[in-house]
Amino acid sequence: MARAKTVEYLAFLLLTTLLAGVFAFVWSLSPLGFGFADGPADPMIRKIALAMIAASYFVGMPALLIGQAASPILWFFGQTRGAYIVPLLSMGSFLLCAIIAFLLW
Repeated sequence: MARAKTVEYLAFLLLTTLLAGVFAFVWSLSPLGFGFADGPADPMIRKIALAMIAASYFVGMPALLIGQAASPILWFFGQTRGAYIVPLLSMGSFLLCAIIAFLLW
């Protein structure tokens, strides 16, 4: 039973780490993809979009990677629920912020 749960967790950790790496890599290249010269005409929407981009870039990406690092530590100390929740919450909040910024832009 314990071995099956460990294998299941390692598969989860591998998948979420790959996703976090792809998200961080793609988002770090996003200023090139957005084309900052063609932003929204409304200055308020532009300001909100730039704030969301900055938040996801300077807070979201580190949180995404720290969540992946914290997950095995939680697992090691027996906090299995937290080991699953922390990476999912960090990915969900990062993606929410990134999607809102992308849609506003």
